[in-house]
Amino acid sequence: MTTDGADATDAPMTGAARFDVREFARTAVGTHRDRLDVEALAAQPLPPDALRAMRVLRDLEAATMDRLRKVLVTATHKDARVTAFLVSWAFEKFWIADALTAVIDAQPGSQSDDSGATGAAVPRSPGDRRARRGPVRRSLSGFLAGESIVAVHVTTGLVDDWMLRAAYERVIERSENPEIGRALGDVLDLKARHSRFFEEEAMHRLLDSPRAVRLTRRELRRDVLPLGAVAIARADRAFFRWFSFGGEIGPVRAQRVVACVSDLPGMDDGTIEAVQQRLAA
Repeated sequence: MTTDGADATDAPMTGAARFDVREFARTAVGTHRDRLDVEALAAQPLPPDALRAMRVLRDLEAATMDRLRKVLVTATHKDARVTAFLVSWAFEKFWIADALTAVIDAQPGSQSDDSGATGAAVPRSPGDRRARRGPVRRSLSGFLAGESIVAVHVTTGLVDDWMLRAAYERVIERSENPEIGRALGDVLDLKARHSRFFEEEAMHRLLDSPRAVRLTRRELRRDVLPLGAVAIARADRAFFRWFSFGGEIGPVRAQRVVACVSDLPGMDDGTIEAVQQRLAA
């Protein structure tokens, strides 16, 4: 896959072959630092807005381990295939966050704070409070949802991937540095594999279970998106929406994400509208 002409929906599943989780685990990619040309990264610095977007993306990727902990206290942990994928997925996203830190640090005059949050996010909305629920409450709600909760997790993971892809592509557009384009292109290639798994699982689980559809619609209407956004400041959330989905081309990217959501089995007008509102710059 290349980033030329790509958009936020370029990573869906194609073909009939089922995603090979064992091969994914075998080929999971660790550190990117040995492939980064630090001098080239510094030669053509990122514009300030793109650099800020990189920090936000780094923090969103770094929030993955917290997401994994919350997911695996639910019935999702009983699905060996999904759990095996999520372990390697979290591994790759950890190193993606590390690669973004390296790119940020290479920018002249930039010093990365890799604490995993661009600012203190004060949970005020119901979505914030739900996203910050501890493992006991997560486990209880997941128990009540049963196996259908797996569909919720893979579908929200897919929508999250589509949203982040739009931001990465916007950074590449704003950068005139070929090395940044190459490095982020590698990241997008990895995330395309993630999206393929999530889409494959979401499609068959939503087609198979009306209950899974109902739970997924409810979560997409209420959840904070992208998934790690609860860990960052509200100003950074607003900036992420503006940077990714604002301007002349941004609404086109947003509409492509919305169109992909509408193509998922069982998504009704209320759910689609809720996602669209999350993307409003």
